[in-house]
Amino acid sequence: MKVLLADDDNMIRLYFTRYLEKKNFEVKAFSTGKEAWEELQKNYYPLVILDWNMPDMTGDEVCERLKQRVSPDFQYVIIITSRSDETDVVDGLNKGADDYITKPVIAAELEARLNAAERVINYELQLRQKEKEVRLACYKTLTELAETRDHESADHMSRVGKLCGLLSRQMGLDEKFCEDLEIFAPMHDIGKVGIPDGILHVPRSLWNQEYEVVKLHTTIGWQILKGKPAFELASLIAYTHHEHWDGTGYPRHLKGEQIPVCGRICAVADCYDSLRSIKSYGTAHTHKQAIEWISMRSGTLFDPEVVTAMKVVSRRMEKLFNDTYVSTLSNHP
Repeated sequence: MKVLLADDDNMIRLYFTRYLEKKNFEVKAFSTGKEAWEELQKNYYPLVILDWNMPDMTGDEVCERLKQRVSPDFQYVIIITSRSDETDVVDGLNKGADDYITKPVIAAELEARLNAAERVINYELQLRQKEKEVRLACYKTLTELAETRDHESADHMSRVGKLCGLLSRQMGLDEKFCEDLEIFAPMHDIGKVGIPDGILHVPRSLWNQEYEVVKLHTTIGWQILKGKPAFELASLIAYTHHEHWDGTGYPRHLKGEQIPVCGRICAVADCYDSLRSIKSYGTAHTHKQAIEWISMRSGTLFDPEVVTAMKVVSRRMEKLFNDTYVSTLSNHP
């Protein structure tokens, strides 16, 4: 387990570091509160041990900032203090500390406090993992609901999510964003639940009036998902994945970087998978044909940066499609 330790007393810092490392903790130590706070903004540590009195920023100030920060990660904070006054201890706990250790530090007490911290951290992480699994199951259910409206190809929506993950990581985007994009991109066509079957499943190319109705799925999807904090990214994807880099897309004719990057990435992933899939009114493109078709429209329909990323990971995209694609036309004549 990773531990951040901050104490301006070199002897205390060395004592804690050696003790924690013997217990197989991975320790990163700092001598000031400011250094500790800067590190905590960049990296995650389940266990944080802070001396109360430190230069630049005190331990209780670091703790208060840490606990006020909006973060999905759980962190257990122990304050080290020479203050034994009950009022001081309560003040530290009120600022968010989960426990405290008084100086001079006794080895047996330190071990007991650390064991308690480990139990709480492990239990909290298990709860959060379970909560995450429940959320993902709910997201998957929503995706499968929308996918029941598409009789062309099994797993199109979930595959688009995986393709978005490939593209966004190749572009060097933040890993949290890449993970969220892979989770929520499968909801890009959720608005199709509001399109009549007689138009959505017509076995031919659409007439102009029919196409205008189908285009409404972007706005319908956005209306279904908007205003719900957990689905903010999903609503953006649903709303913008048919916008074009040159402004000729829909529904709002956004242009260039006016289009959120999630929509730009999903546009390429969705197009690739659609081109590769067998249609009731036509044949599928080969991998090479799909890549060439998208590449020729770089700078017009698609963001050139996303197209460049697509070319780099194109073989992985091909493998992902070939490993997961199953035509369902035989089941839906």
